[in-house]
Amino acid sequence: MTRASGPTGLAVIAAAFAACAPSLATMQPAHVAPKGHFQATAGLEVGIPTGAIVRAIDAGKTLSDAAAQGSLTADQERQVFEAGVNVLASPPSVGPHLALAYTPVERFEIGVRYAGDGWRVGTRYQILRHDEAPFDLTVGAGLSRSAYAIPVGDIIPILQVDDFTRWTVDVPVLVGTSRSWYRIWAGPKLLWSHFATALRLSIPGGDTELASFEGQATYVGGQAGLALGYRHLFFGVELTLAEMFGSASVTATSLPAVRPVDFSGFVVYPAFGLLGEI
Repeated sequence: MTRASGPTGLAVIAAAFAACAPSLATMQPAHVAPKGHFQATAGLEVGIPTGAIVRAIDAGKTLSDAAAQGSLTADQERQVFEAGVNVLASPPSVGPHLALAYTPVERFEIGVRYAGDGWRVGTRYQILRHDEAPFDLTVGAGLSRSAYAIPVGDIIPILQVDDFTRWTVDVPVLVGTSRSWYRIWAGPKLLWSHFATALRLSIPGGDTELASFEGQATYVGGQAGLALGYRHLFFGVELTLAEMFGSASVTATSLPAVRPVDFSGFVVYPAFGLLGEI
């Protein structure tokens, strides 16, 4: 008989949670627009967490082997559970990248972006200009929040799942140059992300938390991009490569505690789209 307690039971609970990966794309040149002008981006980004994919494939093999034997060992249960947490915390993703930035004063930019199923607000300051120095150099900071509603209550009215909420802080640094027909940029990539959700029993006497899912991740890497066009409109491609260091934990009132799951791995994050400056 297949065991259904311990980590396997936690994996079933975790499977009720959906995750949205943070956006690693920048899709901006290494300069801000002149004072009183806008930069805009409309594109598509793809996230490929190689570690999560490999662990999911390994877990699938584990299930196949266990099916042939008719049972799961404790180690196999743990492997399946960890693979599930990996996919939840760092899933493969495809989504839009929509951004608008404005320069209210010379060299200083404020902007808003929708990507990774969430909104980001940020700012950049241009330290160097290629017409005064060998290259353009900008630094900035951004804060994004994404929340994904999980409608379990539509199926089981007494069960409620908090929105899967992720907060992300990023520090963009870009070096590059631009002319009337091209933009080129590159720089280091650093993000820190925290996410959480909970499963609750909602009855007339009050709410009781049944399980919670929480974790954090740090992304360290680099990116490079190239856009070709003329004057105001360009088609750009960008590639981000980052090492992710992350851990997540699931706790449940009715199941044994398990140690935090390490979902670290390498992330490949390409993006492409249209860049405009007016």
